[in-house]
Amino acid sequence: MLDEASVRRVDKSGAAAHVASLPDQVVRGFQLGLKLGPLAARRRVVVLGMGGSGIAGAVLASWLAAERGAMVASVNDARLPPWVGEGDLVVAISYSGNTLETLAATRDAMRRGTDLVGLTSGGTLRDLCDGHGLPSLLIPPGLMPRSAFGYMFGGLAALFPETTADVRTAAEALRVKGTKLAPGVPEAKNAAKKLAQRVKGRTPIIYGTPTYAPVARRWQTEFNEYAKVLAWASVLPEADHNELVGWAEDPSAKRFAPIFLRDPGEIEEHRAMLDATRELMKGKTKVEEVRAEGPTLLARMLTTLQLGDWTSFYLAVLRKVDPTPVAVIGKLKAQLAKHR
Repeated sequence: MLDEASVRRVDKSGAAAHVASLPDQVVRGFQLGLKLGPLAARRRVVVLGMGGSGIAGAVLASWLAAERGAMVASVNDARLPPWVGEGDLVVAISYSGNTLETLAATRDAMRRGTDLVGLTSGGTLRDLCDGHGLPSLLIPPGLMPRSAFGYMFGGLAALFPETTADVRTAAEALRVKGTKLAPGVPEAKNAAKKLAQRVKGRTPIIYGTPTYAPVARRWQTEFNEYAKVLAWASVLPEADHNELVGWAEDPSAKRFAPIFLRDPGEIEEHRAMLDATRELMKGKTKVEEVRAEGPTLLARMLTTLQLGDWTSFYLAVLRKVDPTPVAVIGKLKAQLAKHR
């Protein structure tokens, strides 16, 4: 069951409220970022971040590349690319402020003399920025990093010039879509609840075109962290040059749930490839399609991301697991801390 009573029984940490807050987070994060100004204007930009923090940079970089031809590098590592240097802007995002890889790359950026901005709720990253007189954008503490996506995305977007209209339009689209996905909306009218039911018991594999690749990645990580299930993300058309053979030949294919993220602005080559791939997969398993809706590319990308957040949340409810805790990640961080 996916009624409100079931949600309350499972959601002991209030994850539903955090998922629902995405539209307001985007607006608030953007307002906070505007205080720093368009620091990313007319220069190379590198966004550092891992996990739930890093995905904000990846989504923004993909959107700006597709919509404006902007070159923004999203780096999920402890090292900067060798080409980064003086005059470049590095934005270090760590919600906790204590992500080991991001801190290592941040110190690397400082050694190279880059311009640096921190985006965090506190921790060592804030201390580094304060101690060296570097600008930082402080966002509200007390959340899981994945639950603060809106703050981080909005704050990051504000550093780029002429993004205000796109962000406002996307936030309004998120509000409208969010009312249709909330726990109080019955399953028959709730796209996220229906999709969660259809993928239950199967392993999700989320497919997107290059522009939607970070959104597909977000879907995967939300299935991992909210629903506590294995899931993967893949990119088409590249996957058709290798993965498709596995779909055709692996007898266990029916155990997997391919989910295609579609956009009405797909180029013809992508549309034909996605349609053909879907038809070939249909002979092996049930294929799901999510068709993005919205007035702008950013609105469509973020509302598709929002649908993935809610779908993974409802899958957690169906599996009767609290969506919030990620104990094993804490254990990993503790182990890594011993080797510092």
